[in-house]
Formats: sequence, structure tokens, C-alpha cells
Amino acid sequence: MKRIFDLTENKTKKFITADWHLGDPRMEILGRPFSNASACIKTLIKLHNSIVSPEDEVIIIGDVCYKERPEAIKYLKFFNGRKVLIRGNHDNVFSDNDLEDYFEDIIPDGQGLKFKIDDIPCYAVHYPTQGKKDMFTLCGHIHAAWRYQLNSFNVGIDANHFRPINLATIPTHLKAITDFYDDDVWVAYNDINASYVGKRGKKGSYYG
Repeated sequence: MKRIFDLTENKTKKFITADWHLGDPRMEILGRPFSNASACIKTLIKLHNSIVSPEDEVIIIGDVCYKERPEAIKYLKFFNGRKVLIRGNHDNVFSDNDLEDYFEDIIPDGQGLKFKIDDIPCYAVHYPTQGKKDMFTLCGHIHAAWRYQLNSFNVGIDANHFRPINLATIPTHLKAITDFYDDDVWVAYNDINASYVGKRGKKGSYYG
């Protein structure tokens, strides 16, 4: 591998994103408004490249391709930016050798990346359950199930208009969580939902 780029230097823009699922035909399950996988790929490339330049740096928090369509790896070359991959569950069909032409570095499945944005300690990891209590967790994996938790931000495309997130905006997202969103956003902790903990929902996770 080459190197993880320096997130402290400001010469280039830096972005974070997750869950492209290139080649995935399950538009209804993913909640994506595309007619098929090909149309989805074309739109994702267009939207990504409208924001990210070839010199910019991008952290991808897992699931670049749908595991049952590994041939979609060929489309990675069309996405702008110098990229680091934090592996997710769908990336395990690829070896590091398969991926090394597309990424500056590859971080193993279940591991994450620590960095600071404006003195905010952040931890980027594919699985929300692998976040850190003392760091602001930037995660993916759950697609459009939710965007914010009290200490987490789902940076996946399905929760963010199919576009990457500029890392410079992370303080704004944390401020929204801290200062603006009320109990109707955090209703999961209200008794109407909390009373069903352990009674509804699938048991277990990839990393819990």
C-alpha cells in the first residue's frame, strides 16, 4: 500500500462517504430512485465528480461494490479523488491486490481511522456499533435507516443525497446534533420506542 493521506494539511479538500454498493440491483431495498444498477452507477459518478476533484482526498467507509457483483469494481476508476478505503462487509470479496490500483490505503474490516476536524476527535468506521464513546463517530453500513445519533453521523450516500460529505462541514453537523435537534429527532430514547428494546429488531451484528 501507499499511505494514508495527511488530514491535517489544507492544500486539498477532503471528503468522506460510504455505501456506494456499485452494481447492486436492489433499488427498492436500498430506497434508491434509480431504474437499475447501471443508472445508479452513472448518477453516483456524476454527483461525486461534481464535488470532488482528482486532487481531492476521499475516505470511503466501506461497501464500494455489492458483493454479488464484484465486476463492478471497474467503475471505481471513474470516481475522482485520491481514496482511502475502510473495508466494510461487502468489500471482503476483494483482496488488497484487487483494490490497490484504486486506493492510497486499505484499512481492514472492523477497524477505523482516527483524526481531528477543528479539534473535534473523530473516528471513521463502517459499523456504527464499532464507534468510540470519546470520539464523534462517522459511519456507514445502515444506508438510509438514520442520519444522526447523539454521537454519530451516517455519512453514507443514501442519507446524504447520494453525495460525499466535505470533512470541513463536520463541525456544522455536530452543532446541529448538539444545539438544534430536539426530542422528536431523538425519539428512539422516548418510551414509545425504548420500551421495545430487546423485543423488536434483528439480534446481533457484524461487530458488536
